[in-house]
Amino acid sequence: MNKVITLTALAVAAGVSTNLYAQPSESTTELDPIIVSGGISPVSADEFGRSNTIITREQIEDRGYATVQDALEAQPGVSINGDAPSNRQVRIRGGEGNHTLVLINGVRAAAGDSEYYFRGLDTGYIERIEVLRGPQAVPFGTDASSGVINIITTEAGEGLAYGGSVEFGDGDRENAYLTYGDEHSEFSLSVSNLKDDGFDYSGSGGEKDTTRWQSVTTKGQTQVSDQVSAGFSFRFADAHYRFDDNDFAAETEAGYVVDDASKSTAAKERAGSAHLEYRNVDETLAHRLRVDRTTNQNDTVSDSVTEILSYRLQYAADQRSVDSTEQRVSLLVERKEDADSGEVQDRESDSIGLEYNGWLSEALSVQAGVRYDDNEVFSDATSWNIASSYFLDNSWRLHASAGAAVVNPTFFEFTGGGDTALNADLQPEENQGFDVGLEMPVAAINGLIDVTYFQERLTDEIFSDTPFPGPYDYENRAGDSDRRGIELSASASPTASLKLRGSYTYLDAEDSDGDTVIRRPRNELGLGATWQPQGSSTQLSADLRHVRGLYDDQFWVDGKTGARLPDFTVMNFAATQPITSNVELTARMTNAFDEEYSEVWGYATRGRAGFVGLSASW
Repeated sequence: MNKVITLTALAVAAGVSTNLYAQPSESTTELDPIIVSGGISPVSADEFGRSNTIITREQIEDRGYATVQDALEAQPGVSINGDAPSNRQVRIRGGEGNHTLVLINGVRAAAGDSEYYFRGLDTGYIERIEVLRGPQAVPFGTDASSGVINIITTEAGEGLAYGGSVEFGDGDRENAYLTYGDEHSEFSLSVSNLKDDGFDYSGSGGEKDTTRWQSVTTKGQTQVSDQVSAGFSFRFADAHYRFDDNDFAAETEAGYVVDDASKSTAAKERAGSAHLEYRNVDETLAHRLRVDRTTNQNDTVSDSVTEILSYRLQYAADQRSVDSTEQRVSLLVERKEDADSGEVQDRESDSIGLEYNGWLSEALSVQAGVRYDDNEVFSDATSWNIASSYFLDNSWRLHASAGAAVVNPTFFEFTGGGDTALNADLQPEENQGFDVGLEMPVAAINGLIDVTYFQERLTDEIFSDTPFPGPYDYENRAGDSDRRGIELSASASPTASLKLRGSYTYLDAEDSDGDTVIRRPRNELGLGATWQPQGSSTQLSADLRHVRGLYDDQFWVDGKTGARLPDFTVMNFAATQPITSNVELTARMTNAFDEEYSEVWGYATRGRAGFVGLSASW
């Protein structure tokens, strides 16, 4: 089995840009591997057995994604919805929002124990988005029970590069980037400003609920000496957004969400990471010391902080470089501290993880790991995962993984929103799951199809039946919450001018009482096409999202939960037209057919909106 040929086929089918060079003794070509940050040590995509999706820069531009939340819609296994564009949750394979860990350049986006709410992350400075499905606790800890989303900002290439974009329509957004790289160092800086004119979330025709988002992101690394390197990543983001109120005494849907011009909040996100790495002379051994700090401040809820100090050891068992080895053993030692200004007790945990990544043959790769967390407040936990990727002779690839991870009770669940440990006997939730899939290149249409079956089981699920306004009595469910489903993705380029894509997720998610869990659609379909007429530089793109079988609570009905929302279909269009070799005109239209729909009972969504802009790069 020739891994080079297979990887080339997969990369081309996925539309990933590659760097090729001729082989001295054969006609095949080799390329830089697609790297995913799916373990204690990053691995190449052909080696990675866990189910994943990589959203590339090319795909972001082709499809006109304005924000990260736009890009995540209809991705296999991913449910993203919320009561407003400034407050959307992401769930993977039917897990809760706080079961998905969101990283930006490998650094936690949410501090304390909270989940990350998507508000306005601009894609103008995003290089790629990695979606890793299934338990990922060995490299990432207790917050990665059902998956990880890692957002990678603009990477530096050789020499100086800069650019940016502006867009106007239903609001405006601006972003710019600057990168520099040479053989010893690389640096990137990105800034963005988003002003969303919004709409009335209550749907009653009242004042518009706007969102403002500003951010600065910078990262870099340098070779201090032949054996020592250093790197950093920092992010500063400020948000201000308006929202509407709820009337929990309402008896109808129309009265539940109340237009309120006085409701608004400001939030700050700060995150930073710095590391120092030492390698021995032959680079078979690498030591890295890293410190991370993330803070979230919000003027309507308590402030939170997460600090992590970690040490990573990489060893190349085959005596190659740790970057090129096919037999890598990694050790992770970590101390994590979570704090919340509204709580009296901070949380500390000490962890140790061991991971193996390697090729057992030319066709078979394996990743396996185990992690032990010594928790100060909750029970100690052992997490594990194992995955494998196997190439068949026809270049099809089998991939499978299994794992277990835990999620500790949140600060809010622990106290019930009060001043004391009201629910001090709560136990961590545990998620166990597996998946198995087949990836099939289709040479006749330059295509790639991947179908994956998954099954997960959540034990000791935390829930509450306490009515608003609390304090809330949280408990662990006695039974198991089961989730199973199918994830399908497909891409093809049947002609040089046409790219086709599709995705589908079927999810059967129930709690221990057999009730369908809310805000995870049973069926979600994504279809899209990008067309560039022969001989023309104009590029046109269309994407459809269809959601069927979405349930949510109707709080205005006493005891009525899990009511099904109407199915909906949303169509988006995008277009680009180069003006010069460095500048292009962009246009997009969202919800082009002005579909009236809701992702959360009582809340309206945006109608048709149009945008035009300019994008430039040098």
